[in-house]
Amino acid sequence: MIVRVADGVAGAVSFEESHGPIVVIDALRMSATVIVALDLGMEVIPVATVEEAMAVKDKGGLTAGERGGKRLSELDLGNSPTALLALERSSGDLSGKALALTTSNGVPALLAVADHSGAVLIGSPLNLSALATRIKREAPQELSLLLAGVAGGKAAQEDAVTASLLLQRLDESISSALPFPVPVGDLETLFLSTPSGKKLVSFGYEEDVRLCASVDRYPVVPVFRQGRITV
Repeated sequence: MIVRVADGVAGAVSFEESHGPIVVIDALRMSATVIVALDLGMEVIPVATVEEAMAVKDKGGLTAGERGGKRLSELDLGNSPTALLALERSSGDLSGKALALTTSNGVPALLAVADHSGAVLIGSPLNLSALATRIKREAPQELSLLLAGVAGGKAAQEDAVTASLLLQRLDESISSALPFPVPVGDLETLFLSTPSGKKLVSFGYEEDVRLCASVDRYPVVPVFRQGRITV
């Protein structure tokens, strides 16, 4: 299998001629927020702006998002998988609700490949085995990994390590553009020590970081099609 790796919105351009699936990875935290939402029975609508998110709210949906890691005050929730879980515990069943999600890096990367002719999937440590199983089942000739990264299009260590772990699960060679995968037992320590992880901890989101480093917690493989993320 041919494996391509790129970072951020700018890197998405390199996948324009690819024919296999694209996996978007934003390990801290968009991927996890989407996976948790789908596991709760919701559908996710990725949007570029607060205004678009509010339009979803006007139709009865929920809103979530951040800029620079901090929750946007206009929205119901931050880009936080643990906040979603807490909301479900406090308010009851969220199944069937739409969640409009806007983020600094993950959602822009996702929207950048919205017109891809093949499947657009979302990956995280949370769904590594389920994602690998789906990819193996479909046996594509090509696989593209789009790492959301951080502001300015720079790579994020947690995204790169997640990509390496996925390739390891697929029994594929690790691209020279990626670090060697760490043992899954060390993933939480790594995530807490990366620049993004430290930043989120300083904002009070340590619980999110720890959840995002959990491996195979959910059997959910998010699929982005026609402007919506579903299973």
